Amino acid sequence: MITKIEKIENLGIYKNFNSSKINEFKQYNLIYGWNGSGKSTLSRLFSSVNGKNIAEIYNGFKTSICIDRVVYTENQFPISTESIKVFNEDFIKENIDWNGILKSILLLDEKNIEEMKLYNLLKNELYGDGSVVGILKEIEIKEKELQDKEKELQKILTNIGKNVKNNFQLLDTSDSYYMNYDKRKVLSLIKDQNNPISKSDLIRNDELDSVIKKARPIKKESIKKKIDILSIDNVQKEIQKTSELIDRTVTSRVIEELKNNFQLSVWVENGLNLHKTEHRKICAFCGSIISDERIEKLEAHFSNALSELNSEIVLSINSWESLKINADIILIDESDFYDELLEQVKEQNSEFRKISQLVNREIDVYIEVLKEKQKKPFEKLGNTLEVDKLINYFNELKLVINKIKAYIVRHNEKVTNFDAVIRDAKKRIERHYIQEQIEQLQYNGKEETLQQYKDDLKKIKEICDKKKIEYAALENKLSNETLGAEEFNKKLEKFLGYGEITIEFDKDEKGYKIYRNGREEAKNLSEGEKTAIAFIYFITKIKENGQKIEDTILVIDDPISSFDSNKLFSAYAYMKSECDKAKQLFVLTHNYNFFSLVFGWFNKKHIKVDDKKCPNYSIYRIDNKFENGVRFAFLNDGGEGLKQATEYDYIFNMVYSLKDKTLSKQEMIFCGNVARKLVESFLSFKFPNQRADLMALLNAALPGQDNDIVRERVYKFINIYSHEKKINVLEELDTEVLDASSQTVINDILKMIKELDERHYNAMVEKVGKELTN
Repeated sequence: MITKIEKIENLGIYKNFNSSKINEFKQYNLIYGWNGSGKSTLSRLFSSVNGKNIAEIYNGFKTSICIDRVVYTENQFPISTESIKVFNEDFIKENIDWNGILKSILLLDEKNIEEMKLYNLLKNELYGDGSVVGILKEIEIKEKELQDKEKELQKILTNIGKNVKNNFQLLDTSDSYYMNYDKRKVLSLIKDQNNPISKSDLIRNDELDSVIKKARPIKKESIKKKIDILSIDNVQKEIQKTSELIDRTVTSRVIEELKNNFQLSVWVENGLNLHKTEHRKICAFCGSIISDERIEKLEAHFSNALSELNSEIVLSINSWESLKINADIILIDESDFYDELLEQVKEQNSEFRKISQLVNREIDVYIEVLKEKQKKPFEKLGNTLEVDKLINYFNELKLVINKIKAYIVRHNEKVTNFDAVIRDAKKRIERHYIQEQIEQLQYNGKEETLQQYKDDLKKIKEICDKKKIEYAALENKLSNETLGAEEFNKKLEKFLGYGEITIEFDKDEKGYKIYRNGREEAKNLSEGEKTAIAFIYFITKIKENGQKIEDTILVIDDPISSFDSNKLFSAYAYMKSECDKAKQLFVLTHNYNFFSLVFGWFNKKHIKVDDKKCPNYSIYRIDNKFENGVRFAFLNDGGEGLKQATEYDYIFNMVYSLKDKTLSKQEMIFCGNVARKLVESFLSFKFPNQRADLMALLNAALPGQDNDIVRERVYKFINIYSHEKKINVLEELDTEVLDASSQTVINDILKMIKELDERHYNAMVEKVGKELTN
């Protein structure tokens, strides 16, 4: 049993309640509270103990409840050891459609024992049994987890999309495709059947910069300049020619003096040619006659062979000079190329310059050897030339030139196909960033986990569907709809006192329709009829599946509505007959007459404790108070005043207890309500002809001009502060009302009662005094 609600926090108007000052619950518990005081909220707390989720309505609520001396908090609900059934507005909304449909009432044929066992087994498997979560709940939990995993995956796709968009904002803000990039474009590439994103889309870091440069939408002119050098064949021919020249000797009558003095030989040779050309016989240098014999010796020394050798050497030197490389003339400035080629071209230009310097130095070696041969035409010079070295240099140059030519081709191809090249480069960058993020955020692994989760959930649902079909088939077989309707209609006729309202099972709707006079669907049920149907339905639902009232904790919140006295007693009688043997019973009501009936029932419930007869019931009231304009609800012991024989006694007690208290504006609302009830009850008895009109009652009770101020003060106070007029306590109130103290109005009312019936007044005051003393 539930023995105590130790605390309630943030549950509607139960802001901060603890039960340290009230009695423990007994088997029978009666709770009185006016409409709006917090009864329904308290009933929802009991529903939450049984597993109903109220956290969405009451965010952040906390509670601790003692059941069989064990304290449970809201995090431990539902409590599987107890079966708690709650009748309140929520139950009615969830189970009854007042347009005509009741959910199924299941009455089982006890003869089908084995099928009953299987039915209960399937029910526990589907819906759980308190200790084990059912398949339906498991599916609900897994679907929530699945949603969370899908949200996580969608968040990753969103982040990938943002990453791609942010990178392209640095590259090209004019491209609307990438400026509006989102997760849908990412997912379409990941799921592309023909060319899905893969590891091969990753670009090396050293290459990525080049691709990014390639994607920049900057146009350049095509490169038309040709870049080339002499073929290796020409170089090899010149090397062969040089080798032949330095190996050749001139045969002649050599003048030793000239042979050994190259400068003298050159000087004499030039002079000989000059004298022969000008036909001189006299030496232009010394003025002596040049003999024919001297001329003949000189001509023999400077033969035609020597002259030819010298000419060939000069030609070879000139050829070598022409083979020298001027890099500034040959090369193309790297800035003429697109950005993605600039560094490579720059590197090759540098290499070209370096090798060309080596080539030119090596050519100078060949030229120096030829010049040496000029000095020694009559000797064979030893061949020390490194032929392969120069050839290798030229081969290296050729490789560099071929690379530069390839860059020129790539550059010109981009010029020709500019848009396509840009588009392809962007696509490579896009795919690279997606694959990079996929790996960093572990998308593939999480997607595989999600798919496995979906597959597992699908299997569970398939199992669940099979069990539901089997369960429904058994339910249909075991259900006796006709018996269910007949039993219900008998109770409803007994409850209402007439049989025009009935229910009938509808196979298509799989529920019960409500009919009036057996012909037409009941559309305009009275409040009394609605409550009767709802309450009988509640009791009937408890008993289905073989469940017993004796094993159930019942919480009944206001089972009567706008009944007349006959239906009020019917509701009480039906509840007593059905609920008397409940494991534990809580009845909450705002109707004092109903409260009195139930109290009369509970007052007979006693148990023996230590051979003493002790009450097995507790009486409580729900009180409200205001702090800083905020209303708080509290559960308090009922006290003797609540056990009065009539509501009138209770109300008189409450008004009398307030006569010497200064009330806040919020407390005046409460005082206005009870004062109105007291005035209307007392004066209606004294002046039955004016019963329907409050002002008429006051005119009869306080006649004449002398009573105008008192009559008006009482009328305005109870009329403004009672709930009948729905007055907003924050609106500007009548100045005369605000000037009047609350004690003055209460004393006016009590004085009026005393003057009209002093004997009655004194008896009531004496009764109140005894209760206050007790």
